[in-house]
Amino acid sequence: MEKAGAVAPVARVEHPFLHRRDDYERVFPDYKNTYRLPGTEESRAGWVLRADNLHLNVAWLQRHRHPGSVVSTGGLLRHLRGSGAPLFRERYIWPGIQLNQLLPAGEGPGALASYQRVVRRTFEAFGLPVLTVATDALSSYGETCHLTVSCLRDGRPTVLATTYLMASPYRKALGVTGDLLDIGFTGKVLALVSMHHLDRGGLGLPSVLTPVQAGVVAPSGISDIKPWLSSLDGIRVQTVTLAADEDVPFRRNRVERRLLRSGAPLAYGVRRDGTWRVARRGPIGHASTAPYPDATAVRAELAGYDRRQLELTRARLQHGIERFGLVSGVCDGCAASRRVPVFGRIVPHRASRCVHCAAPGSDHLISESGRFY
Repeated sequence: MEKAGAVAPVARVEHPFLHRRDDYERVFPDYKNTYRLPGTEESRAGWVLRADNLHLNVAWLQRHRHPGSVVSTGGLLRHLRGSGAPLFRERYIWPGIQLNQLLPAGEGPGALASYQRVVRRTFEAFGLPVLTVATDALSSYGETCHLTVSCLRDGRPTVLATTYLMASPYRKALGVTGDLLDIGFTGKVLALVSMHHLDRGGLGLPSVLTPVQAGVVAPSGISDIKPWLSSLDGIRVQTVTLAADEDVPFRRNRVERRLLRSGAPLAYGVRRDGTWRVARRGPIGHASTAPYPDATAVRAELAGYDRRQLELTRARLQHGIERFGLVSGVCDGCAASRRVPVFGRIVPHRASRCVHCAAPGSDHLISESGRFY
């Protein structure tokens, strides 16, 4: 929300789980992968279990004349159809995050680029490097279609988010005369984060996601601890106080390890003689540190941990690109004729020679099997 708010004012909503079927099918008349309920006396047209928020978000923007974007949260429910191999096969897509914005005609491409940078920075904060790919495969849905692609732990590509400038049939059905932006991603993002950030200590989430960012193990009676903890405002801290009979090396070490294995990137250990040490994840190790580090120093430690997490995943993505030959130069002619199995063009444009005919072209994402999810 904060990052999206840097582009335009943003509001957050959650719509009812039941949608009127006639309102939904006015915008999505051909979609069959939904759960439909019979009509009632109040709504003879029936109901649809929440499968998309586009029409509801647009109605909210039009009703409130909101000058920016709206972000809807809450799960989506759909039938799984087709031969695609999603990351996990569930009918309940949790959580569904969908951003929409109405823009004057012609302003959509600029906003699209700004939000695409927001999406990339968000996923990088989650420890997931991404490629942005422009594809014509979904042109019936969006006049401009950008897919945000990362990789599984073995390096194979997977789609994390979609960014569209909606096609005219949808704008017409929604009563939109200008440009309409649509961005969405689901709980698959959390599944992929968990898949990548797993080590011998267990699940090690990036600091923006982990419930506890720093643990503190201190003996009872240290008077300066509380004022120091208060100075770490905005950092999620868990404190473990050791009684006198517990303040022995093996118990301190065990508590620090427990904090790290619970997901905390850092665990500060305080000794009665006034010395401090910090235990770190990614990789797990210990080092002496200055007593009572300020919030800036703690955030620098967390940033270092996040950077190591991102670098590890980026190396997997690069390995996957090289192993599976995912990125190659392709010219416009070979892309249009499908002489090379192009999935989409890398955005922003990266000039390169075509692997088929050596003509000037640009980097494309290649997929021998066609579309992937």
